[in-house]
Amino acid sequence: MKMPSLKTKVMTIVHGKSEYIICRSIRSNLRIKHEIYADKKGEKSIQINGLINILNNSIFKTFNGFTRNYSDIEVKKKKLIDFKLFIIMDLDDCNDEMKKKFVTKEMFKKHWLYEYIVPIYNDPDLEQTMNEAGISIKRNEKKKYFTIFPTNHGDLDLVMAQEFFESLKKCKHSNFKDYIEYCISLAPKY
Repeated sequence: MKMPSLKTKVMTIVHGKSEYIICRSIRSNLRIKHEIYADKKGEKSIQINGLINILNNSIFKTFNGFTRNYSDIEVKKKKLIDFKLFIIMDLDDCNDEMKKKFVTKEMFKKHWLYEYIVPIYNDPDLEQTMNEAGISIKRNEKKKYFTIFPTNHGDLDLVMAQEFFESLKKCKHSNFKDYIEYCISLAPKY
């Protein structure tokens, strides 16, 4: 008997390399179908000010283009089913007005993906969030993310993700825990 193919329920657009490494680790440790969109695998950062340009590229601009690029997302009557697009950004590279528009989701109001988008913010940046969570990382220690968030090629490692989620609950300047919590909720289904 052939097993039904798994559908992608989560996608992230990431700010840079550190966020890319964390998302890859979450995807591999939880064994979930998870698309990650990054500019050159995070080598080139995506800024809040440039998000609308990304969402208007050939991949994200239209429903048809998006579902053509990501055919394993469940669709019913021109709606994406049980799908969330997390956009993970630092807030230190834009003005207060753009921060507010990102955090409140207002900047995505006119985009067809609006109802699926969940803005994830780190104020001012991911390093601040990690330090608040009790994970000591300085700006010049980006390579440390590979050690702290390894990719897992073995069995499901739900414990790693749950511990990270618990540590993120302490963070007052980030909602990163919302992304981790959603990914954990998908893991048992697989």
